[in-house]
Parts: sequence; structure tokens; C-alpha cells
Amino acid sequence: MSPEKISEDGNIEISEAVIITFVEKTVGEFEGISLSKRRKSVRVTKSDNGSTIDLGLDVNYGTNIPETIKKLQAEVKDRITKLAGIKVKEINVVVEGLNLENFIKK
Repeated sequence: MSPEKISEDGNIEISEAVIITFVEKTVGEFEGISLSKRRKSVRVTKSDNGSTIDLGLDVNYGTNIPETIKKLQAEVKDRITKLAGIKVKEINVVVEGLNLENFIKK
């Protein structure tokens, strides 16, 4: 099932790829986090009640994880709702890796 909008001229469907692109762009705007390199980092599940987004992220050492993830979740939800008109039910985040590159002194 996919959420569709009905206009006077017919149905409008937003593909999963578009939602994933919104998510990738939003994550890229946040400092200290990136999409995980360990698995498929963005997964979208559509239902009649709204979409669920599962994210796998890598976090830079020193990043305030709870604060950053909470802001990211709000921004992703807001952006997808405003730009695609899709209800986002939840955004689940798994921090899968810790980047130490900037922390380790050479």
C-alpha cells in the first residue's frame, strides 16, 4: 500500500526513492552524522497510517547523540510532510558506527 493524493486531475503518488532522497539530503545538512556505510542506511515502509522511516547512521566522536538525533528526526518529519505531503508516523534511528578520524591525533 502506498499513500496517494487525489487531485482533480487524478492520483499523485510519491515514490520511495523521493522520500529517501529527502532523508539523504537532510542528513547531509547535519554536522557530526552521516548515513551508515555498513548496510542500507535508509528504509521506508508505507502504510495507510503514514510512513515509517528507518535510518542507520554513523556519528562523529564528540557529537551529542540524543540532541542531534532528536533534531534530525524533527527536521526529516517536517521536510517530508511539507514537501511531499506524506504523513510520517515514526523515524527510527540506529547509530551503527562511531567515527574517530577527527578525534585521533596524528
